[in-house]
Amino acid sequence: MDNATTALTAEVEIRELIDDKIVAIYNRDEHAILNRYAGNVITFDLAPPLQNNGGLKERLQKWFSGYTGHINQEVANVEVAASGNIAYSHCLMRTWGTSVQGEEQDMWYRVTTCYKNVGGRWLVVHEHLSEPIDMENGKALFNQKP
Repeated sequence: MDNATTALTAEVEIRELIDDKIVAIYNRDEHAILNRYAGNVITFDLAPPLQNNGGLKERLQKWFSGYTGHINQEVANVEVAASGNIAYSHCLMRTWGTSVQGEEQDMWYRVTTCYKNVGGRWLVVHEHLSEPIDMENGKALFNQKP
């Protein structure tokens, strides 16, 4: 397979991974989500601390416990690049649902993800989420849309 075909195949597989993760989050399927992350993944989430080295299962369970019902997601402006066994994607992601306090949550934020192909499977090895903030008051901006 030539480099262009390999890169295109990787892009298709990573886009499927992103879509599968959205379905797994909607279904609260921890196993399906965690199965797509490397054991040594480093993440930069919206919530503290600044950097996470492991502990993904516990953070995922805590996040799920903050919502009642399904957690909905969609992506926009997805870009994927791959070369060899390394790839990255960036996109805008929307997450919405009802909090356990009964409040409707709905926000767009930025996601950059790095992948490594291990044994023929793409795994997330690094993920960075960031939300836009009001630079004057430091509060999250929930009204931003692509």
